Amino acid sequence: MQLTKDIIGQKLKSYTIQVEKGKIREFCMAIGETNPIFFSEEEAKKAGYEGIPIPPTFQTSFQFWGYPEIFEDMRKMGIDTDRLLHMKEEYTYLKPVYAGMTIKAEGEVVDVKTGKMEVVTFRTTFKDEKGEPCIIAEMGIILRPKQ
Repeated sequence: MQLTKDIIGQKLKSYTIQVEKGKIREFCMAIGETNPIFFSEEEAKKAGYEGIPIPPTFQTSFQFWGYPEIFEDMRKMGIDTDRLLHMKEEYTYLKPVYAGMTIKAEGEVVDVKTGKMEVVTFRTTFKDEKGEPCIIAEMGIILRPKQ
């Protein structure tokens, strides 16, 4: 299948993920984050949070846990994942996400550029249990030229 602009607007599979305190801890340990608000509910509440918040960029890991078939779905769209390079990630934080919340992710293709280098941009909106957006993420990928 060939990559075309026809995939703009195509929805990705939505998924739901439970935000786990242990996963927040593991993520923080992996990146060297030591702020106690990410490890202790008591410290988080002292700092004015409702619970243990997720650290910046943590929501990227939601996709690995909640949507492991994304690469197969990309191939079905004509994206050659063997040539894929991650280009950028941008986040708009609308409201905090805490351990214990259930988050629903809804993604779509928002832009495609074709030519020597092909670029695809995805937008994912992460919503809380009330359906209110918490985070909007835009991910851009580049497909290296065919050799």
